[in-house]
Amino acid sequence: MWHLTFILLFLGSCANTEPQLVSSGTLDRAYISSGIEKFFHVDLPHWANFSSAGQCQRKTNIRYLHFENLKNSYDLGYQDLIHLQNMFNRKLYAYKTSATQDEIPLKDESYVFYNVYQQVLGGSFDFIEPKFKKVSVVWIDPYLGDKKKLIQIIRSERVLQGHPILLSHCLTSYELEEFARSLNLDELGVKYLSADMFSIYGEDIIPKYRFTINLQKFLPGKEISVFGKTSFDALLGDYKFIPLE
Repeated sequence: MWHLTFILLFLGSCANTEPQLVSSGTLDRAYISSGIEKFFHVDLPHWANFSSAGQCQRKTNIRYLHFENLKNSYDLGYQDLIHLQNMFNRKLYAYKTSATQDEIPLKDESYVFYNVYQQVLGGSFDFIEPKFKKVSVVWIDPYLGDKKKLIQIIRSERVLQGHPILLSHCLTSYELEEFARSLNLDELGVKYLSADMFSIYGEDIIPKYRFTINLQKFLPGKEISVFGKTSFDALLGDYKFIPLE
């Protein structure tokens, strides 16, 4: 509240004798300029919101976080930063859906961010790590157009030797969950690694200038098998790759 009071006082001190009108948009921009904007990367234009690996144009814009600045300010590790970005985007999507609007006021975005940050500090994550030691990560993007084949793969004996995790560089978290439900794959207790969990930062929080996720660092202590039509160089860390037909 003191942010708005200070802004109004400042505007009043600069005003001439005629009354000045201040739009809500101006207040929003002033509110966000308190410093939180340094934690966000510039939004990609729609035409650039494309996955070359998945050969898909994403429908939903992803808010990518500036891991380096977040680490410097809050000393968060790689795993927590991935959780933070994922949960922040989930909350933004839920907000926009409930408010039936595409844009979220900047002051509300700030509130959402700090709310999610507190959850991460408390160890409360949307992605719950499987308890089973073996995990089977299935890169589903090449099969989005062949649902029957994908169902066969996910329900196959070799995939179910580990806890199944669906991975997509095309679909955001909510989109991936909805897609799995439409195929009744959610009944298997599948987990989700979605497009909003990729980042240009590696586990050392240094920019790599391409979007990746380090499976070994995000799923520490797990025996990871990755199933895919081809290898996927965006997946970093120590894991076993198993090619699919």
